[in-house]
Amino acid sequence: MTPRKYVDRDDALVALARGRRVLHLGCVGHTDIAQVDRIRLATDTLHSRLSSVSDVIGIDYSAETLRVLQNDGLFTNAIAGNVERLEEVSISGPFDLIVAGDIIEHLSNPGLMLEGAKRFCTPQTTLAISTPNAFGLPGFVRYFLGGFREGDEHVMSFNRFNLDNLLVRHGYEVFELSTCHQGNAETIMSKPLFTVGKRVFQSMPKLGGTLLALARLASG
Repeated sequence: MTPRKYVDRDDALVALARGRRVLHLGCVGHTDIAQVDRIRLATDTLHSRLSSVSDVIGIDYSAETLRVLQNDGLFTNAIAGNVERLEEVSISGPFDLIVAGDIIEHLSNPGLMLEGAKRFCTPQTTLAISTPNAFGLPGFVRYFLGGFREGDEHVMSFNRFNLDNLLVRHGYEVFELSTCHQGNAETIMSKPLFTVGKRVFQSMPKLGGTLLALARLASG
């Protein structure tokens, strides 16, 4: 499946989550408890936005980070757990939407997460996975110019072909594929550069820097 559109990842996921029951895997995201402005960072996260529109519970492996944030009154709807061992998590399903935002590239065994997520699925449950696009233009340009840096704790890369293969192998089928940017992209780069890049990727979505796949359990 070829990406058909280029979207704001967080806006798209919030729209999917509105009024629904949501499981958010890897919910802490880029929140860094060492930062003095961690409260501001935490309130700007995807998890915070999902919490404002849905009945959401998060799972994250960083128990210490969750403890600190929960002492601040944040992430109170999240628990510590390993997404590769979801059978051990004391959460009851099903969920309407399962979000795995930019986490699959961190996992040693991503198939374990996909298998474990099935216990929370019905045939109507949407599994939303975002991950850097190995065939995306931003990464290629950075690599060509000598400025590419792999993300901390990233251990694998995905493109639209092998992500689809992985999902099919574990009993899912992709029904929609997009590329996307994250909400902070405009603040990280200059506004003119972001505007130009956005226009390019809207006209050629397959070149976008991040994949966003929506999948369900395969029928039959």
